Amino acid sequence: MKKLVILTSLMLASTLISNAQYKAAFGVRFSDGPAISMKFATGNNEAAEGLLSGFGNGLKATLLYEWHNPAFGTNQWRWYYGAGAHLGASPDRNWRNDRPGPDGEFHVGADGILGLEHTFREIPLNLSIDWKPEFNFVNYTGVALPVFGATGRLAF
Repeated sequence: MKKLVILTSLMLASTLISNAQYKAAFGVRFSDGPAISMKFATGNNEAAEGLLSGFGNGLKATLLYEWHNPAFGTNQWRWYYGAGAHLGASPDRNWRNDRPGPDGEFHVGADGILGLEHTFREIPLNLSIDWKPEFNFVNYTGVALPVFGATGRLAF
């Protein structure tokens, strides 16, 4: 029975990996600081990605909707673009410049994303690089353009 379970698992894993696609991928995005990345395929070459990251002494949650297209003539490489929003909260209002201020800061903003990803056939690994500009329109208002990142995810 144990051998049957192992053989079935290996066959299922090789089928998932050989398609170079994934239904879900979980990992870490490295940019200004690390973020947890969760990406789910929604069908028709589209995906939803959630990021949870820290800033100052607070947390920021980002939700992005992305469109994927083959790159370099292969389905293992895909470029993607999308848009979304973020929501952040910090107990320290002036965490960017360390000036004293009222306790707590809450901000909301819009995000864009443009990137390139590669999903390996041999192992369930997805790697991507991207540019994710941000625009905050509540509290710390402004545009953050040089927001580049690299992500490594385990693909299922």
